Amino acid sequence: MHVVRGLRQALVLVCGCALVALAAGGLWWVLQGGGFRAKFAIALLVVAGLLALTGGNALSRSGTLEINALMGTGPDHEDPSTGTGLTGVGIFLFVALPLFVVGGLLYGTG
Repeated sequence: MHVVRGLRQALVLVCGCALVALAAGGLWWVLQGGGFRAKFAIALLVVAGLLALTGGNALSRSGTLEINALMGTGPDHEDPSTGTGLTGVGIFLFVALPLFVVGGLLYGTG
């Protein structure tokens, strides 16, 4: 059950990151012109790098950052597990690494 949940979460993250990279590459292409594939590939590489560096928890922790500071508590990574599917290593292996490979392949073919 946890494997299916983790793979589903990875699929959603890959699709979401690809859409963000597509939007960033499209905006860059509209503003500057030139080849779209290289711009999309660079956007994929940047998104994958940011996701690999943050471990996938930058978005989830940023929502509670202000309330934790207000209450004087630390980050919530000491709390017991909530049953999420992917850890930081899983996000790196199943999301960031495939995005990085696809971005590198797209950039290298042109």
